[in-house]
Amino acid sequence: MRCTCHHGAAGSRNGAGRISAVTQALPLSVPEKAAQALRVLITDGEVSPGDKLPEADLAERLGVSRNTLREVFRLLARERLVEHVPNRGVFVSRPGLPEVFDVFRVRQLIEPEAIAGAAPGHPSLERMRDCVLRARAAAEADDWRAVGTADVTFHEAVIALADSPILEDLYRSLAAQLRLMFGLIGSPRYMHEQYIDRNEQIVGLIQRGDSAGAAQEMRAYLHDAQEQIVNAYVSGRVSSV
Repeated sequence: MRCTCHHGAAGSRNGAGRISAVTQALPLSVPEKAAQALRVLITDGEVSPGDKLPEADLAERLGVSRNTLREVFRLLARERLVEHVPNRGVFVSRPGLPEVFDVFRVRQLIEPEAIAGAAPGHPSLERMRDCVLRARAAAEADDWRAVGTADVTFHEAVIALADSPILEDLYRSLAAQLRLMFGLIGSPRYMHEQYIDRNEQIVGLIQRGDSAGAAQEMRAYLHDAQEQIVNAYVSGRVSSV
């Protein structure tokens, strides 16, 4: 199994910026801050399903002791993001079909409702528009991992429409699990290409004051995305590494 804890300079700078923003903004304990930083690495696709997480390297990257890192692993194991294999170490989880159904069941409960109550001038709409632009730019550059990151961030902005810190905390874990599902699918383009236009459509509906229509579109969108991931699992598009 490969470890992707070290990446190129640009990716490392972007990841470091995201980690710094998270750890400075949240009033959390040291293990909780480090756990959120590791969630960011998962959500951004910088570590992949099945990767081994070497304690020494990761503790240095997160700026914590190895004892603190072990507490981080315990926290994320409860969220099914990592798993401890006796005598082998800690690995990034590989979600199965039950997790796919569970994650999308929760998403259907919260994302359309967040949109249904959204005002046309909500500040999170600017974040959603920016995610669409970043996804288009990444697609033109044939960087489909970056498209996936923009898509996950788009849905984080959707949740922010609800103005609920509790929902935003919940979605951080869901987003990391979702990215692991994406990471198992052999073709990121297959997973993300069609949703760039659909994300833009949802933004447009909200801006025009049709939040109900946008919520309905999100329900259909999530149904299609779940079906696409399930088909990938069933048809063997999922990596066995």
